[in-house]
Amino acid sequence: MAHYPINLDLRGKRCLVIGGGSVGERKVETLLEYDAAVVLVAPVVTSRLRELAENGSVRLIHTVYRPDMLHNVFLVIAATGERAVNRAIYEECERRGILANVVDDPDYCRFFVPSTLKHGEFMISVSTSGSSPSLAKHVRELLEPQFGPEYGELTEILGRLRDEVKEKYPDMESRSQAYQRVIASDVLDLLKQGKSAEALQKARTCI
Repeated sequence: MAHYPINLDLRGKRCLVIGGGSVGERKVETLLEYDAAVVLVAPVVTSRLRELAENGSVRLIHTVYRPDMLHNVFLVIAATGERAVNRAIYEECERRGILANVVDDPDYCRFFVPSTLKHGEFMISVSTSGSSPSLAKHVRELLEPQFGPEYGELTEILGRLRDEVKEKYPDMESRSQAYQRVIASDVLDLLKQGKSAEALQKARTCI
């Protein structure tokens, strides 16, 4: 079954990771990349997770999961390593209307975390809706050589020019054409060469 693709703004959102092993560690670090307010529930944690708790990056609840821990939580990732516990977490999240993901159990997930190529605000996400994370990772690795850091820089330039484009062009079609002129120009080549100032000027000329 296909899933609706969406990018979530997790800044300051309370996200619960249940499980302190290597999988939980990976999930915590990914959430921190997107400025989530991460709460980790686990009786035993990896040394890296302990370090993140000690420096204040995450809040650690050093015990086993209880349903009352779901209060005021935006999303949950269950990675306890115990299928029955993980599924119980999912079912409680369903009752409470909380987004939940049970690691390596796609039938018990309301969302999936795609394999993502990221340069600043530029992202390409590859998902198999939980069917094969390995395939998603493989496709992402194939794409990586084609989409370097210059795409992140181009995304930043287009964002900076957004107000100018809106002011100059009253309708969506004209704005889209302006952006297409930038993308079709040699701006990306200039960025690859490290000529950021020239690339910005060229983009302004295109619009």
